[in-house]
Amino acid sequence: MAKWLEKFRAYVRHPLESSYDFFSSLEIKFKLSINIAIIVVAVVLLFSALILPIQHRELEEATRETCTVLLKKLSQIVADPLLDSVLEPRRLPEIPLEVTRTMQMGIKGLEYIVIFDHNGKVAGSSDAQRFKGPMRPERLAALSHGDEISVQQDESYYEFSYPITATKEKIKVGYACIGFSKRVMSQPLVRIQRLILSMAVLVIVVSVWGIYFFARKIVGEIHTLSDAARKVGNGDLDVYVTPRSKDELGRLAREFNSMVTHLREKLQMQKFLSKLTVEMIQERGGDRVEPYEEGDRRQITILFSDIRNFSAIAEDSEPELVVKLVNIYFDLQTRIIEANRGVVDKFMGDQIMALFQGPRMVENAVSAAIDIQRNVSKLNRQRATAGEITFELGIGINHGWAVMGNMGSKNRMDYTVVGDVVNIANRLCSLARSGQIITAYNFARMLNGNYNITRLDAIMVKGRSKSVEIGEIVYEQERAV
Repeated sequence: MAKWLEKFRAYVRHPLESSYDFFSSLEIKFKLSINIAIIVVAVVLLFSALILPIQHRELEEATRETCTVLLKKLSQIVADPLLDSVLEPRRLPEIPLEVTRTMQMGIKGLEYIVIFDHNGKVAGSSDAQRFKGPMRPERLAALSHGDEISVQQDESYYEFSYPITATKEKIKVGYACIGFSKRVMSQPLVRIQRLILSMAVLVIVVSVWGIYFFARKIVGEIHTLSDAARKVGNGDLDVYVTPRSKDELGRLAREFNSMVTHLREKLQMQKFLSKLTVEMIQERGGDRVEPYEEGDRRQITILFSDIRNFSAIAEDSEPELVVKLVNIYFDLQTRIIEANRGVVDKFMGDQIMALFQGPRMVENAVSAAIDIQRNVSKLNRQRATAGEITFELGIGINHGWAVMGNMGSKNRMDYTVVGDVVNIANRLCSLARSGQIITAYNFARMLNGNYNITRLDAIMVKGRSKSVEIGEIVYEQERAV
């Protein structure tokens, strides 16, 4: 109740704005129905405004012609009796008799007839109560100076008057007047108006009914598209809109299905791209990416994970089984890396390259490496109990400066990192035995004593003149942070 009261108050304060808001909030089917009804009413009003005046003029003309013929015929009949009645009073009754005979013809709309002599006295009439006295002098004077039919009217009648002229003497001997009902004359117009109104109502009902159901069908298709678009917006790409027609809505449904198909394809493609690449494209808003753009120099932490003795296992196993096993271990590592705020940059055969960034990149990388080794050890115990093949992992971690950018050609690129830090991390991974985590020894200073690192013999890396001090993270002796 309060809601409707508030709407009413808003309408009183701003009627035009409230009406527009109300109309704009209606469903399309109601909008179309209202618009069609308004159009039909406007057409009917315009049609009536054009046709009814024409019909009125034609009825007036037809009435005038009818009355003219009647007056002339009546004047010819009563002219001689009216002229002779001056000398022969016995002929005077012929005039009322002729008036009565004319009234008995049953002409629709004819209300009265009255005959006046040349002095304006009543010589005969069909309504004695109406015409008791002589004609008004001003009326008599006006008729005496005219030779054609004259017309007067009041609220109820048209009165047609015509001078009666004796045929032989050519003198005016009197005046004939007839009254014609306006109501009777307007009856055809009333019937036309009612017919127009009835047709308008019928057209409105049929049109609104037809438009309503037609619009409901259209709106139904729009609702279907809207619901499907809402599902897509919520991440559900398993939607399909069945095209119901070949018009614009049908084409829109087919285009929508094509769009969803492309989205599914892109979603599947993203699984084959690193998150770094996807995020880079999203940051650019889909702008064109060129391979020769300058990279971004930044500090990163690199983790390499490699399966030990993979070649020997692959040689003795079916390829399908090997792929299945590798995916099991890759999935486990990927989930752990992402849980520790890392990103898998790429899968290389039996090896994973992961990247960590941010203020705690070093701690996150070490935590991910330890979680991987522990979870792989747990998984191996389960698989060994079941008599299944197991994999052992070696992990190398390094931290330093690298260049991140687009690598490749115009048609095939990768967004990755390059630099000495990457090469050393890969080399450390190759040195790590099953279950080991090898890192540069100076890495220990960044861990704030949270982990024990056992110093190992320095190694030489191809392309470097100085040896690299390395160490092993002893994760079984992990301390609380």
